[in-house]
Amino acid sequence: MTKIALSLVAGIALAGNAFAGKEIKEYKQPVEPCFKDTELQIDLFGSFTNTEGGGYSDGLGGGVGVNYFFTRYLGVGVDGNIFDGGANGVWQTNGRLIARYPLELGGMCLAPYVFATGGVQFDGTTTGTYGAGGGLEFRVVPEKFGVFAEGKYQWSASSNDSAQARVGVRLVF
Repeated sequence: MTKIALSLVAGIALAGNAFAGKEIKEYKQPVEPCFKDTELQIDLFGSFTNTEGGGYSDGLGGGVGVNYFFTRYLGVGVDGNIFDGGANGVWQTNGRLIARYPLELGGMCLAPYVFATGGVQFDGTTTGTYGAGGGLEFRVVPEKFGVFAEGKYQWSASSNDSAQARVGVRLVF
């Protein structure tokens, strides 16, 4: 009888280990990208414009822009800027084609970018413009909020060429 009881206890002990389950592994939350594949952005910025020739003087200003990235790397945008280089201010409106290269380095989210522009500039008379530039965006809150600095050179049909520096904030949706 003791052999049967001993065998029964040993069998239950071995069966208990067989049903113990799998090893529990630590679950890691998937990392959210800093820059989405498609995103809408709203820019608010201050600017300094250095004019070269023509009837304008250098001036401080600012503006607003809207960008849409239809891939992670390519987007389009439109922006408006006004600076105090003329009697009533100089208004600039541009369309943009933007190429960026997002870098997610540890916890740091950076995106250097280049762009080409085309648009109009006016202070009573309207002039066509085209330009090129580049910048760097730092995402303070991934996928939501960033700061940027950029520079561009703009050629004008009326010889009112200018170089412009912008610093601003970017809201991402």
